[in-house]
Amino acid sequence: MIGTANVETKNMPFKRKPVVTVGSGDWKVEVPNPPKHATHARLVCDNQLKDNGKPKVAVLPLADFKCFQGVYGWFQYIRMNNQKKVLEEYDGTWYWNGMEVEGIDLME
Repeated sequence: MIGTANVETKNMPFKRKPVVTVGSGDWKVEVPNPPKHATHARLVCDNQLKDNGKPKVAVLPLADFKCFQGVYGWFQYIRMNNQKKVLEEYDGTWYWNGMEVEGIDLME
């Protein structure tokens, strides 16, 4: 037959790591590897409440993860567009203790 080829499925050359290192210089931290299309991280603070009693929430681009330093709570990865609309929320939440993700050594 003309136009057909024997195509074999190829496996990825390496498996995706469960942990990535973010930050530079004197501040580097390991966090769970974000999903492929994740753009931001949402942190829900444990210790700080708004006037109406709801917990404070911080949303930052993944490149600015250092700004979570000193604040603790649960975070998850999300995908947002340029108008700050949440397009997708990904499974999995992790506890950030202000300096590192708790239990990250178990993921490696």
